[in-house]
Amino acid sequence: NGLHDLSDFVLDEVLCEGEVTILLGHFQWQPDGARAILKLSVQPVPFEAGLLRTLRTTVSSYSGAEYCYYKACCRLQNVVTNVRLRQAYNLEVIAPASEKQIARARPQQGVMVCETANMYATVVAPFIREMDTRSIAWVYHLLDLSKERERMLYNDPDPQSGFLLNVDTKWKSHPDCHAPLSNPAVKLTWHGHEAVKDLYCLAICHRKDLSSLRDLRHAHLPLLRNILANGSRTIGEVYGVPYNELRVFIHYHPQFYHLHVHFTRLHNDMGCQVERAHLLQEVIANLEADGETYSKKTLFYQLKYNDALLAKINTFNAA
Repeated sequence: NGLHDLSDFVLDEVLCEGEVTILLGHFQWQPDGARAILKLSVQPVPFEAGLLRTLRTTVSSYSGAEYCYYKACCRLQNVVTNVRLRQAYNLEVIAPASEKQIARARPQQGVMVCETANMYATVVAPFIREMDTRSIAWVYHLLDLSKERERMLYNDPDPQSGFLLNVDTKWKSHPDCHAPLSNPAVKLTWHGHEAVKDLYCLAICHRKDLSSLRDLRHAHLPLLRNILANGSRTIGEVYGVPYNELRVFIHYHPQFYHLHVHFTRLHNDMGCQVERAHLLQEVIANLEADGETYSKKTLFYQLKYNDALLAKINTFNAA
């Protein structure tokens, strides 16, 4: 039913402080042993709110040349009289939070992994198969349209080559997705909206036999071409972003093991680390040249030191 406040949250640990502050704890209404993660980030103050005229500044660092750095805060009287200058936060709540989600949220140094085809077959594939399928139940709720229909931009229900395209929850600045449900004309205002600079959409395939990049073969090219063509076309129609300004990619390893594809703007660098993101156009070209590419290819990626998969890989390498 949604949270009205956080008075029932009991803090156990601050996992991270910075642009995004991550808190681990539990809500008093959760069952014993259940935990929750809160992610807090400050919303930007709209420039048109007259921000510059309200700032009081103090020097924090001076280079002696042309550079000077300041700390700045709004004057109290301006915050009181102008609601838009009051600090507001984006809040993401994960409840209950799984051990995997907690491990992902906990800051850890990473290590580069060299995954051969043999390592994948011996260690990684069994690790994926043994994962609790309940961890991706939310994906199936999206696909059967029982959850988050308001975020859906496009849906091709074909069981082999179909996919659903939705507004990713990481796109924090997106206009209210619920508004078009009562007034479809509102969706027209999304075309060229200022929030399009932060574009982040997610395509999720309907077939359930594809966990990750490693499962892709020549036979899956119709699915991948469909995602690229109709995902890009839909984003162009809804948001006014042309095909050549999109970055379309697949993560390996992904956050969840059901094949999905990310769509972002080229200048939005979120999620596109070179050791993790594989451009969909390149994936298609690789499979066109050799339909078994991803069953044979050695892949490189980063894992955190506390990742359960890394522990299994280290055991394999030590044998």
